[in-house]
Amino acid sequence: MSMKIQNALVPHKHVRFSSSLIGMAGYIRQFTNQPTSVDGLWAKVEADNNSLFQLNFTQFIFSIDILLFLGIIFIDENGIIYNVGQ
Repeated sequence: MSMKIQNALVPHKHVRFSSSLIGMAGYIRQFTNQPTSVDGLWAKVEADNNSLFQLNFTQFIFSIDILLFLGIIFIDENGIIYNVGQ
């Protein structure tokens, strides 16, 4: 793993947990309690307006990828996101 990717992915002394992709993925996970589209999930995250987690859309997509790869969410053929744990 290149250092640039690792620096964005996990927190360390120069990156707060809330600024790491792992932290952002955990934050986004709380909005997956009901099936929703990517656009709907993005709207929920933007509406929350949390001062700790300032995401741009690219970080949002990377965080969704992390949740998908970890098996926490599932995206069906219609693009609807489901929380696997519910």
